[in-house]
Amino acid sequence: MVLLYAVLKAIHLFGVVLLVGNVIVTLVWKLGADRTGEPSVIAFGQRLVTLTDWWFTLGGVVLILIGGYGAAWVAGLDPFGVHWLVWGQILFGFSGLLWALILIPAQIRQARQAISFEATGVIPTKYWRDAQRWTWWGILSIVPLLGAIWIMIAKPTEAPAEPAGRLNRDKQEQIPRAWTVSTKAQLRLTRRAST
Repeated sequence: MVLLYAVLKAIHLFGVVLLVGNVIVTLVWKLGADRTGEPSVIAFGQRLVTLTDWWFTLGGVVLILIGGYGAAWVAGLDPFGVHWLVWGQILFGFSGLLWALILIPAQIRQARQAISFEATGVIPTKYWRDAQRWTWWGILSIVPLLGAIWIMIAKPTEAPAEPAGRLNRDKQEQIPRAWTVSTKAQLRLTRRAST
């Protein structure tokens, strides 16, 4: 079980790297292509945006879902009952909504426009409006993804934190002020593996 959990967690993290890395890098090189003002360069960049979204962004989302829900299941965690998992999913979903409702439609329009202006050499004003909209909403869609990453790493608890830690009088050692769900799940997995 411990090995399966580690494999699923690795799949989840690989998906995060693919998704967030592609979203950020695509934004940077699309801005670079647009700044050239060259119709052929912009059209090429636009084709790559579409291609990398299908392979890396969508692929990353699939790996995040398989790895995340799989690891939660193996660890015995309720993905809809653990505070930090719920908030991570809300932020992830919010970013996905921005993509589905605003960014993908703008991207499709730009891809269609790029086909025609690559042939004519004239970039329409509508393309620049869509490009600007795609850029700003793209930046905004990254913020909840980064927030979800922070939540998944920090695993903030629902309960108010105890001061600095409490003393275990039996063992005379300092106990961390809040055991994270992840630590408890890992302890459960270790116990299962040893039995």
